[in-house]
Amino acid sequence: MLSVIIDWLEFTVLDAQLPLVLDTIGLDWDDFKPLSKGRFGYHSQYKWSGGNVFLMFTATSDEIDIDTKVNAKSGIHVMLTGQGCRQYSAKQDLSGLIRRLYLLKRVNFSRIDLAIDDHKSKIINYDRIHDAAIAGHFTSRWSKWDEVNSRQASTGEFIGRTMYFGSQASDLFCRIYDKSLERKANSDEKDIPKNWTRLELVYRKERARKLVDYMIMGDKSLGYVLRGTLKQYLRFLLPATYQNKARWPTSAWWLELLDNVEKLQLTIKKEAKTIEEMTAWVDKQIAPTIATILKAKEGDMSWLRQIIVDGATRLKQKHRDAIYQYINKLEEGIAA
Repeated sequence: MLSVIIDWLEFTVLDAQLPLVLDTIGLDWDDFKPLSKGRFGYHSQYKWSGGNVFLMFTATSDEIDIDTKVNAKSGIHVMLTGQGCRQYSAKQDLSGLIRRLYLLKRVNFSRIDLAIDDHKSKIINYDRIHDAAIAGHFTSRWSKWDEVNSRQASTGEFIGRTMYFGSQASDLFCRIYDKSLERKANSDEKDIPKNWTRLELVYRKERARKLVDYMIMGDKSLGYVLRGTLKQYLRFLLPATYQNKARWPTSAWWLELLDNVEKLQLTIKKEAKTIEEMTAWVDKQIAPTIATILKAKEGDMSWLRQIIVDGATRLKQKHRDAIYQYINKLEEGIAA
């Protein structure tokens, strides 16, 4: 029996104060203790006494309590680590928390990890996946895969084995590892399964938000969205004589894992830039450069005029659309 869990949850609530955030996560302020320093640019960091759940924020005063005003623009950042998710789940429902967060006006989901455990490695088997990857018996939308192995110096025995499909710096990647080895190396538990493989998908930023949209608006289970993502990004194959791997049949164990799910589209369509956004970008990114050149040329702007004239010949459709939308807004304002 495969089980799917949320193994990391990280989000920021903007334009909010501590009472709202604490009420949403269902924990008491009195159960949080201050740490010596902040994190991620936030001045203050508090840790839940029940486990690895962290609150980060920047207060507007030195004296901090639940009614202290925090910088609403930078918001309140909440992080539940893998262990923190398990500790929090003993008291609260993580899926319910995500549903409550979804109802808030401004929430940025920074990271969500979904993990599927095969405690007997019957379907998700590390050695089988590793052998298939080495042999090239798979296709993937991810352009690379890596492996990281750790061994005991005295005996040469493995103490950790992990594979990564996709870049760990990207907003979506897959991690597969020998959970039995990882648990033995990091805990004193005695009843650890001998053949335990874990597969995790790490969703960040807009990919995390898209995941939540599928969960809430699409009313999809954790298992469905995890397997739907895998179906979109990765396929393990039975080798065949065709040169084109797309024609190779899918491995039976992979079909069993992904049975009855659709591919989930997690690609993010980039919105067209508006004239206001373009103006802000010029101001932030290149205004100092323009000012430097003008000072050096003692106010001569002929070079800038020539750049603008040349640029007008290279306008793309997205630029024309931005001009059209801007003029329309101006005309609507005048008409009003």
